[in-house]
Amino acid sequence: MADIEVIRLLSNLLRLPTAPFHERFVSAFLRERLTAARIAFDRDAYGNIVATTGGEPAVALVAHMDHPGFDIVGASGKQAEAAWHGGVDAKYFRGARVVVYDRESGRVSARGSVAKIRKNALGRVATMSLRVNRPVRSGDFGTWDLVPFRREGGRIHTKGADDLVGCAAILLTLKQLKRRGVAGVRGVFTRGEEQGFIGTLGMIRGGALPQTAKIISVETSKALPGVVLGGGPVIRLGDRASMFDHGMVYFMDAVARDLAQKERRFHFQRRVMDGGTCEATPFQLAGHISGGVAIPLHNYHNQGKSRIGAEAVAVADVENATRLLVELCGRLHEFDRAAEDVKKRIESGWEKYGGRLTDV
Repeated sequence: MADIEVIRLLSNLLRLPTAPFHERFVSAFLRERLTAARIAFDRDAYGNIVATTGGEPAVALVAHMDHPGFDIVGASGKQAEAAWHGGVDAKYFRGARVVVYDRESGRVSARGSVAKIRKNALGRVATMSLRVNRPVRSGDFGTWDLVPFRREGGRIHTKGADDLVGCAAILLTLKQLKRRGVAGVRGVFTRGEEQGFIGTLGMIRGGALPQTAKIISVETSKALPGVVLGGGPVIRLGDRASMFDHGMVYFMDAVARDLAQKERRFHFQRRVMDGGTCEATPFQLAGHISGGVAIPLHNYHNQGKSRIGAEAVAVADVENATRLLVELCGRLHEFDRAAEDVKKRIESGWEKYGGRLTDV
């Protein structure tokens, strides 16, 4: 894959405004790119996008189009009240800089700062008062006032990589699968994930995917000890809420190891990424065989060491995540064999040494 294609896509996508329940600009961009690539897609009743490479769905790659942010729920002059959506520790809010987008055009309508916060019963920020430099309207939305896109060496810094980078990886994967004629794959782009998997749960309840479809969550997830930016995508053994299907882990691990032997530039990592909960969990609870691929993320949910900061990912990790996803989708027929290979490897010594245990 040409490096320039990844950079150009990330540059265009990461500049777009988004927040829970305000994914329309990201959605329009993705639908435009899918149309240009001649990849068919539908939108369900909740605004989730389901793209297809054709055929019966054997596997679905899932990412979400939102990032933590807020709705303007009241405004007067240069004062505004906002409802916050997404997981960010309360200590980061007071005095933090924000940007407000016009709900219709997506253009910046004002900038300002957080003057006051109010927490819910769980101690999380629920609403806040803002000081803004220009009047805003109820229904406008916003995020932290951070750089939309900046490339520094091998890293991309942005106001919100989670999970637009996952969306980019899926789009790149679908385009390659389309060129290769690989059927049976769905690319799923969901809404409202940061406020409790709202779009994901709507899709599950609506039955958009058959129970037989395997799920791979594609997330930008908090880099934790043992995981480094630039070390490759992470085969996610589980998240904060659950452990993923062992058969899926066997399969992903087998494909990744084989790929690493064949391609010197391909690297991957393995870990329980318990910095957050991803969309594999609700699908798994609904009965799907589920797993996850995570692109390591710096400053998860914009939470820096002491203040709000830009998120960052390594370009090489995005490229290798795409490479891994393409390979996984193209070799899904090997899924059952991976578990059998693990079983054979574990039991390989029994015939040779098992009898020795009878000599007690």
